[in-house]
Amino acid sequence: MGIPYGKISSVWEGATNNFWLDFGEMEPNIFKQIKDVITGQRIVSQTVKLELVTIGITIVHVIMLLMFVHFNVWPMIIYNGIVVAYYLYVLRTVHIGNVVTGYVMTFVEITIQVILGTFMLGWGVGFYTYLLAIIPLFFYLTVLDDDVEKSVYPPMIQTLAAVAVMIVSYVISNRFAPAFVLTDGQVHALFIYNAVFSIILLAAMSHFFVTERRFTTIAMQKENEKLDLEASVDPLTGLTNRRSMEKHLENAMLEAKRRGRIYSLVMGDIDFFKIINDNYGHEFGDEALKAVAEIFRDSVTENDCICRWGGEEFLILIMDNHDKATEVAESIRSKVEKNTVTHNGKEIRFTMTLGVTSYKPGYSLETLIQQADNNLYYGKRHGRNQVVSREY
Repeated sequence: MGIPYGKISSVWEGATNNFWLDFGEMEPNIFKQIKDVITGQRIVSQTVKLELVTIGITIVHVIMLLMFVHFNVWPMIIYNGIVVAYYLYVLRTVHIGNVVTGYVMTFVEITIQVILGTFMLGWGVGFYTYLLAIIPLFFYLTVLDDDVEKSVYPPMIQTLAAVAVMIVSYVISNRFAPAFVLTDGQVHALFIYNAVFSIILLAAMSHFFVTERRFTTIAMQKENEKLDLEASVDPLTGLTNRRSMEKHLENAMLEAKRRGRIYSLVMGDIDFFKIINDNYGHEFGDEALKAVAEIFRDSVTENDCICRWGGEEFLILIMDNHDKATEVAESIRSKVEKNTVTHNGKEIRFTMTLGVTSYKPGYSLETLIQQADNNLYYGKRHGRNQVVSREY
């Protein structure tokens, strides 16, 4: 009793249609998508990868079926006809998410083909090469599916099973003459065909694994960069946070001690910020902080570093001398004084006081920060809205 053609056609159409839908966003040229996968420019799901392999194996069996029709080897004609339908079912199994089941079904079929093919046609046709080709798949599956890693059948045991099947088929070929005797040309043709496809399968598995690892590494690097950025940036203003600034300050101190490089610190604080918050609300306070942060960005060079030191307090590391740092601080003070922040239809102004200090041999980092802070609060006590750059 044969397999109804209509049912095979329906399974094939459903599986392949679903495959292309799962392949990704459709582009005008589907061949570009295939090229992107082959060249490693696009990563696809694990399911699609095994679907690609299954489709490839199905095509191989269709060609093999035609070869055996030409060679008139009827048992292999029947077997390959059944196997084509079998792989259509495997394709559907893989598509619905049963990747491991599809893999097991593929291994079982290859095992049967190696033993049956060797018994029918002999060792020389090279069916055993498929066992060599699928060994990398054993290891690839350990990163493909979490369930495989917990399996009691690790890759090495599966590899030994493949070797055992190869030995059994070799013993069969030595103890029994082939059931069908082919010409030398036919044997060579089958061997070349089997060997070439095995190499292609081996290359595909290697390509998928390398591409997977490359994309995974890139994704991890991007995630780490994102986490590093989040850990070093103040979420409200987008400026460097205190923790990250401390590292920049330590590096600046090392440069100063080793190479005598001069640097300065500017500590700034928004005047009457608590009153601003009380009168206009914390939402306006946040807008004021962001406006000040933008002024700071516009006032320094790319070699300098700006930090939200805490609350309404800002700290700038300026890689220049005391006079330059004082000039920058005065520019910031003037811009803040002239700036307006609109809130509920009102234009609101505020001011800022800043303290400046510069590195001198023998100074510690704590001393510099304290001097900048002292100058800042000296300005607060003496009228605010000013830059204090007293040298100690």
